[in-house]
Amino acid sequence: MPSSTPAVAVATLLCFAIASTLHPAPAAAQAPPRAAATPKAQAQTFNALLDAQTLAAINADPELRTLLGIGGPGAEESASRLTDVSLAQREVNRRLLADNLAAIKAWNGAPLDPQQRLSDGLARWFYQAQIDLMAVPWSAAWLPVGGSTYAVDQLFSLPVNLPQFFDNQVPVTDVASARRYIARLQAMGGKLDQVRANLDMQAAQGVVPPEVALAGAETQFRTLLAPAPDASLWVAALQRRLDKLPDLPATDRTALVEQATTAVRVAVNSGYQRLLDRVVALRATHPGNKGMWALPHGDAYYDAALRWYTSTDLGADAIHQIGLGEVARLEKSMDARLRELGLREGTVAARIRTLREDPRYRYADSDAGRQQLIGDIEQRLRALDPLLPTYFGHLPPQKLVVQPVPAHMQATSPGGYYYPPALDGSRPGTFYINLGDMASNTRWSLPTLTYHEGSPGHHFQISIGQTLTDLPLLRRSLNPSAFSEGWALYAEQLMAEAGVYKDDPAGDIGRLQAEMFRSVRLVVDTGLHRKRWTPEQAIAYMEEKTGMQASDVRIEVNRYLVQPGQASSYKMGQLRLLALREKARTQLGERFDIRAFHDLVLGNGAMPMTVVEQAVDAWIAAGGSPPPRAP
Repeated sequence: MPSSTPAVAVATLLCFAIASTLHPAPAAAQAPPRAAATPKAQAQTFNALLDAQTLAAINADPELRTLLGIGGPGAEESASRLTDVSLAQREVNRRLLADNLAAIKAWNGAPLDPQQRLSDGLARWFYQAQIDLMAVPWSAAWLPVGGSTYAVDQLFSLPVNLPQFFDNQVPVTDVASARRYIARLQAMGGKLDQVRANLDMQAAQGVVPPEVALAGAETQFRTLLAPAPDASLWVAALQRRLDKLPDLPATDRTALVEQATTAVRVAVNSGYQRLLDRVVALRATHPGNKGMWALPHGDAYYDAALRWYTSTDLGADAIHQIGLGEVARLEKSMDARLRELGLREGTVAARIRTLREDPRYRYADSDAGRQQLIGDIEQRLRALDPLLPTYFGHLPPQKLVVQPVPAHMQATSPGGYYYPPALDGSRPGTFYINLGDMASNTRWSLPTLTYHEGSPGHHFQISIGQTLTDLPLLRRSLNPSAFSEGWALYAEQLMAEAGVYKDDPAGDIGRLQAEMFRSVRLVVDTGLHRKRWTPEQAIAYMEEKTGMQASDVRIEVNRYLVQPGQASSYKMGQLRLLALREKARTQLGERFDIRAFHDLVLGNGAMPMTVVEQAVDAWIAAGGSPPPRAP
């Protein structure tokens, strides 16, 4: 696989900043009272206004509050509930977004300082982008909009992600918390009925998930329903936690397991069965896989999705053309590098496939081969130690370690992903490499993966972001995809510019193929959702240009169908960072300092690219001096 798979992006979002979630940002699904959404009277500073809005949203979302591990007043009661996603909640969400944006625009307190102006730009972008996505009449009843377009899909929808929430996130540390776990199981029937109501609402307006999404969800629902309640994932997750409580009396343990089993039979399984029945019926009457162009208001939604994911105002046609141009440019570069290795015959994609099968670039499928692979990653990172200070004034204080993905997770994990350090310093940043399929880890693709997930990619961006503790909570918790994935892709190219591939043309081919993959995404995403491409067209194009395996390409295209716009964020973010760097270099001339530029970009936290440009422009106007840490 190329160096950054969709799941890598998800893994990044899972752990960003304040222990983030699958959502790109903290946001409410149960809105607080109207006054709490616009706490002007409480806000003595602009930062206090932003923090009050963000905390109100988190406190009103029980599942998000659990994921973030936020205690305090109301935490126990919140930990017994699931987040409201009823149709009535849609209107509350719309009002919340509008009220928060209005409060930001109406600020008439002290003039904003430079950092607050960046916070203002980020908040306005966030709320407006969400308002635009929710403007279509079939938008679902959860925030942030865009993470799951359809009420049901095979990858990101609530009924697919809820098992992970219970299995990995809901804490059980004593009898009281075990009872709260069970209370949430008892609430699952109503939660799944709310999802089904959203599914019916969308279907009534002609918005039905693609067939691949319905089929994938159906398979997962049947898998969840197959075991007896006492052998279900839900009960097993509770038992696993109870086993870690040696002082728990056996009678309490038995009673809790029996209560959980009853909750699964009465609430969880019945809710999933009702949802499964509806999915099966929809699949029978709505075959086919089409993009946003085929849906009512689909063009408006896709335009809003592109703004949300790329944080630019460029339309689908412009992004499509950018993609085509980048694909053509990269094909020439890949051809030249392949010729250096003696690979001159056939298409670029065909030669990439030949390179993948070359035994010189493969690791042995053995314990020794796995140890050698991890050793090579660690050596690549050590080799950067004298190089990185010439490109960065501020290096992350947290360490980076390399670990294999645990064996039980290999089948469902991406090729590699980054897990951030603990905020209290107790755990280093970790680059997890999947060693389950050794054939997918080639010596020519591994360096790019290392720089993307480790240093100076996600590890630098996320770890440095953790140190910016004085920024408003919204600044520290939002992780716009164009910034985070754009930075990691930028980091790949930066290392090439630094000369790491001078004597390694095969490694540079790995970098170019990874960049080609992200460029093809621009073409395919806009092709599917605006150009009326079929999935078969998209698959053929991606195979032709990238040399990826057919099975991997199909998984990619099926994902793009259900998350319109997101695949465009990587390359658009990288291109914007490169353009801003060139703008600064041109205008500052000899005063341009690459270290100061990188410190500026990373030292302000993850922001939409429009706000990054605002920061860069101010830095250029100030003469390009080393920026102070924010704030």
